[in-house]
Amino acid sequence: MARLSVLAITAVAVIAIPEAQATSNDAAETEEVTVTGEATGSLTSLSPEESAKQKTQVPGAFTVKTTDDMELGRASNFEDLLQRTPGVFLQSENGVEVSKISIRGSGITSEDEPLGVNFLLDGLNFNQGDGESVLEDFDVAALSHAEVFRGADAFRYGALTLGGAINLVPLTGYNAAPFQVRLEGGSYGFFRGDMSGGAVQGQFDEFGAIGFRAREGFREHSRENTEILFADLGYKFSDQVENRFYLTIDQTNRNQPGGLTKSEMENEPSQANPLAIAQDWNKKWSYVHLADKLSIRTDEIQFDAGAFWFHRDLENRGFFSPDFREGIEEFYSDNFGGNLAQRRREEKAVR
Repeated sequence: MARLSVLAITAVAVIAIPEAQATSNDAAETEEVTVTGEATGSLTSLSPEESAKQKTQVPGAFTVKTTDDMELGRASNFEDLLQRTPGVFLQSENGVEVSKISIRGSGITSEDEPLGVNFLLDGLNFNQGDGESVLEDFDVAALSHAEVFRGADAFRYGALTLGGAINLVPLTGYNAAPFQVRLEGGSYGFFRGDMSGGAVQGQFDEFGAIGFRAREGFREHSRENTEILFADLGYKFSDQVENRFYLTIDQTNRNQPGGLTKSEMENEPSQANPLAIAQDWNKKWSYVHLADKLSIRTDEIQFDAGAFWFHRDLENRGFFSPDFREGIEEFYSDNFGGNLAQRRREEKAVR
C-alpha cells in the first residue's frame, strides 16, 4: 500500500508540472505601476534644510535667513532680506537703495560700502580686493537663502572674517519655480519688477532672473534705477560630483542729493543741496561677475574648488571746484581669485 501511495503522488506531480508550465505561458494583466522619486538637489548650492543641518558643525551656530518673509512684503534690497536677524544692523544711506550692514558692530563706521563683513556667493568671495562690497550688485529675488555667521563663527571661510560673513545661496533649477513674475510699487515713485525661472533637464539644471528697480526718492535729486541679470547653470557628472557656473551683470545710476545743514534739514528735509542739482552729483557703475564652482560629496569627504572674476566701472560725481578737484572720481577694477576647501569625516569605534 505504501508503494502504491508513493506512485500515486508521483503521478499527480508529473501531471501538475505540465499544467503549471502551460499556465505560466499565458499573458497576465496587472495594474499600472507608477514609480516616482525626488530630485537629489544641488551639490554646489545647498537648500535651506541642508544648510540648517550644518549648524551642529559650527561652534557658535549661525542663522539661516530664507526669503519667506520677503514673499509677504517688499523684496527690494538686503535690508528686506536680513531684517530682524540677531546681531545684524542695517542702515540705508540718504534713504536710497543702498544697505550698509554691520554684524556685531563690525564696519559700522564705514562711510559708503560696508567694510569688515565678508560676503560670499555659494562660498566664493564676493568682496572687492580692498574689502568693500556693493550689495546692489546682487538681486535678492534670485536668492534661496542667506547664511549669517557672526564674529569668529565665520572662520570657516578664512582667518580674515572676524567681522562676520554672509554666504548668499542662489536659487537653482532644483528649487526655483518654472516661471515667476513679481511686480512691486510704493511711495516716492518706487517700482520694482522681476522675472525668473528654473528647470532641470537630465544632468543639467538652470536658473535665470532679470530684475529692474527704480524710485524717485524722498529727497530732490535722489532718483535711481538698477538693472540686474543673474543666471547659474549646473551639471551633475554623477550623484557625487557637480559643477556650477554663475553670471551676474548689473548697471546702476543713482543721483545724489548731498548733505544739508541742520537748519536746512529742519525747514525742508526733502530738499537737495543746491550744488547737487547744479553740478549733477551722481554715482553710476556697471558690473560683470563670472564664477565657477566644482563640488564633490561623499560620506567621508566634502571638497569644493572655485574661481571667480569680476569687473567694475564706476564714476562718482560730487562737489567740484578748481580748488577741490577730488570731487569727480573714476574707478576701474578687476578682481579675480579662487578657493579650495576640504572637509573629511572619520568615524572611530570606541571600545
